[in-house]
Amino acid sequence: MYYFKKFKKKVIDYLFDHPVQKDVLDNFYCLLVTALSSFIFAFGFKAFIQPNYAAVAAIEEGALEMVEGLNIKTLASCGASGISQVILSIIKICGGTYLTDNLLLDVTYWCLYLAINIPLFLLAFFKVGKRFAIYSLLNVGLASLFGIILPNSSPNDFINQVTYALGQDIVSRVLFGGLCTGIASALAYHIESTAGGTDIIAYYISEKKSVQIGKWSAFFNLITVSTYSILSTIPLDPAFTAAEMGEVAAPSALVIFLFTLFYMVLVTVVVDTINIQNKKVELQIMTSNYNLSNVVLANIPHGCTVLDARGGYTGKPLYVIYMSVRKKEAKKVVRICRKVDPNVFINVMPMDQVYGRFYRKPIK
Repeated sequence: MYYFKKFKKKVIDYLFDHPVQKDVLDNFYCLLVTALSSFIFAFGFKAFIQPNYAAVAAIEEGALEMVEGLNIKTLASCGASGISQVILSIIKICGGTYLTDNLLLDVTYWCLYLAINIPLFLLAFFKVGKRFAIYSLLNVGLASLFGIILPNSSPNDFINQVTYALGQDIVSRVLFGGLCTGIASALAYHIESTAGGTDIIAYYISEKKSVQIGKWSAFFNLITVSTYSILSTIPLDPAFTAAEMGEVAAPSALVIFLFTLFYMVLVTVVVDTINIQNKKVELQIMTSNYNLSNVVLANIPHGCTVLDARGGYTGKPLYVIYMSVRKKEAKKVVRICRKVDPNVFINVMPMDQVYGRFYRKPIK
């Protein structure tokens, strides 16, 4: 551990003196995270949210028999992916079956997914940050590419095998689909980017109001899911059977809606658990060293309040420093305080919201 810390310090010192190399490594890391995020989303969608039901069912006779009397081959998704499903439903209702057959379904869906995100990138570019918008666009572009090239037409394809093994129960599909979507979004948030769609709007609102992102995503997604559930019950072209067109009965639509609500809640929990960008804590720092506050302020972009106090046991004068910081900054503050004053006593308490001037580094 000692050698690792020593090596880490050398790397940090080197990168501090070489900003070009630091930028290259930072961007390379962001590219890797973006690629991983987009792959996880595309895989989860094709494996659990909108699987190739016919190919999976062909693995074994009677496979993936859902609840009796219900046709739940496709779950409603959220964000731009859910909006794409809504548009596909409208295309089906209008008779455009040639765009939604098994051969063109993936291409049509993922092209719609990319197109829907383009206006949102303009919002991100001008209102949030250029780097933020570029990596969000890259995330969506890679997700669309993975969605098209990942094979799922044959029963022997890996995605269909995963669906068969883990997705025979509707609850399992919701759980694994929610985990994939939540992890994909949280990875993007980790590098101050998004997985596109309504996440961009939610991120923009979250930055302006300094609140958790999950509830804003849930609000926009609820509208999308409700629309998809209603459209799925509309009678389709009489030249095709309901099964061929994907039409479902009202009870099935209600089940899809309820299970998708479960999916949304799971995504929200995963995102807010992994993403700590806007989580804040309050620090109560008890110290006998008055200069500790100056040291902390020199290293952390937040203010503090210093109160005079007295130790209840020793009766000696103390200083109590109150600070509100982001959760990921708390460890840095604690490390600085313990280095300056080994006898410092610190309380760390979670906070729901901060009102006032709370500085946060702007999104690039």
